[in-house]
Amino acid sequence: MFEKLLIFSIGYVLGTRAGKERFDELVSAAKKFAERDEVKMAVSLATGFLEERFNSTAEQFRAA
Repeated sequence: MFEKLLIFSIGYVLGTRAGKERFDELVSAAKKFAERDEVKMAVSLATGFLEERFNSTAEQFRAA
């Protein structure tokens, strides 16, 4: 019983460390992606479109 608990504990600790490292890699990649000029432009265009669409829809509801 103690051996199983010890093996599980070691596996858990090693897996958690590997998971944290992989998580950090993914965060780093996402930040690099978000800093690209193409991504910033696409986000800006999408935000502008949605704001325009939302405002016109809100005005229609106010008029009704």
